[in-house]
Amino acid sequence: MVRAIRTLLSAAVLMSSGLWAASSYAQEKILLAHALPRLSAGFAIASSLPEYLGYWKEEGLEVEVVTNRGSAAAIQLVLGGRADAAYGNPTTAMKAVQKDSNLKFYYTSLRGDIFGIAIPEGSDLTGLSDLKGKTIGVSSFASGGANYGKALLATAGLKEGDFDMIEVGVGARAAGALKSDQVQALSLWDSAYQAMNNSEINFSQIIQDPRAKYFVAGSLTVKGEEIEKRRKMLVGLARGIAKAQLFQEINPEASVRIHWKVYPQSAPREGVTDEAVADEVKVVTTRTEMQSANAVGTNRFGDIPKENMDKFQEYLVTVGDLPGAIDVGNYYTNDLIDEINNFDRDAIIQQAKSFEISN
Repeated sequence: MVRAIRTLLSAAVLMSSGLWAASSYAQEKILLAHALPRLSAGFAIASSLPEYLGYWKEEGLEVEVVTNRGSAAAIQLVLGGRADAAYGNPTTAMKAVQKDSNLKFYYTSLRGDIFGIAIPEGSDLTGLSDLKGKTIGVSSFASGGANYGKALLATAGLKEGDFDMIEVGVGARAAGALKSDQVQALSLWDSAYQAMNNSEINFSQIIQDPRAKYFVAGSLTVKGEEIEKRRKMLVGLARGIAKAQLFQEINPEASVRIHWKVYPQSAPREGVTDEAVADEVKVVTTRTEMQSANAVGTNRFGDIPKENMDKFQEYLVTVGDLPGAIDVGNYYTNDLIDEINNFDRDAIIQQAKSFEISN
């Protein structure tokens, strides 16, 4: 488990943002387990931004972020009482619920399908059926892209054995696998593909599964009993993320620069240049619509309408990720959403528009 670097926001920066909230009370220390081993700027909304901008501090929280190799590892930290909340794909938690684990997710930052099978430009492949006998690269076998890819290929009549899958990671390693013809296609996600586009790796098409239209990710999962027992803390944790989503939507450049300042190990080795920031902004903004307040037509951050959740579960059952359908209220709740969304959006928008990060 890799511990993420934490940065305290100075009083001067807080005051300049117009969001200073002095408090004589001790901050509640909590641990947030991310499902990913490395936090790129695309995940600033639940790591560097609410910390650096003081959003969590305003809620009386001192949040430590830790990274993990997948949702299963993050969920195990919650179940074992070693983390207060997990942030990632909720499918793992849904599987655990069906095995009698008491888990619930209560806030979702990413509402829409991020996955797809990508065919590189210049390839003679024209569709899914052409991938018979081919090798598809996935970031890891534990990633959502692996199961998604298998389910999507099945719609073209391809079953395991008709194709190969190998782990190629993301970024330069995945690009190298394509260039060397080690793989003929990839099953990754939107921001990973945009990052490759920035490196002049282009795709003729990215094929998505129409059944996965209501996919959700970036969810906060906790033990079920915590929803009421620690309501104030959970609302504050999610509200900080909601504010960060809005800030990033308005000023993605600042969000990239903040993230690279807080997590310098995620910045380009060649240094933080205007060109590098511009490229990363393209990656971050691939999810602007899916992370917006109106992603599901409710003008609220974090909620999932029941009918959408029913369709998401139906997809997971259809592709074999879940053994069967149950009442979706066993998995999640929208009960905290109104309280989470109770903040001054205009103040965040103004802060984002006028924000300048110091070196």
